[in-house]
Amino acid sequence: MATRGQRISASLVGACLGVLLAMSQAQGQSWPESIEIEQGGKRTTVAMDTLRAQADVSFRFYDPYLGREVDLRGLELGDWARNTFGQEVETLTLTAMDGFQVAFDELPGANWILVTHLDGNALGLRDKGPLRLVERDYGDRDVDNLRLFNDWIWMIERIEGAP
Repeated sequence: MATRGQRISASLVGACLGVLLAMSQAQGQSWPESIEIEQGGKRTTVAMDTLRAQADVSFRFYDPYLGREVDLRGLELGDWARNTFGQEVETLTLTAMDGFQVAFDELPGANWILVTHLDGNALGLRDKGPLRLVERDYGDRDVDNLRLFNDWIWMIERIEGAP
């Protein structure tokens, strides 16, 4: 027969295991498998699997944040925005999970890429995914001065388009 102390210990262990299980499930659920799209106050979602399947731009370049050459795959931001929001879209606001935003007053050219894959694999949390934005050609900027890349955004969770 269990003593009162043993019953309390067993209950405490069970409660701790329950909390740990709930936390691990919540963490898994918090990883977005979709991003939010907003236009004119209307919100919808796009599955990351859909964006990954649409990724038709591949290139290799030096990633100043990783400090090495990487292979990236993704979508041209301007083309994707016109296909998603319609030809009348002019401005875009991209929002990261931490609230950081990058805004474009006019659609950017083909240089801006929504990245879905790094070195042949879907972007994960460690890769600043599930979606990030980079410039394919950053010109003659000093790759050692990361402040020159402030328009790059990662861990994108929402994109808003407007005319």
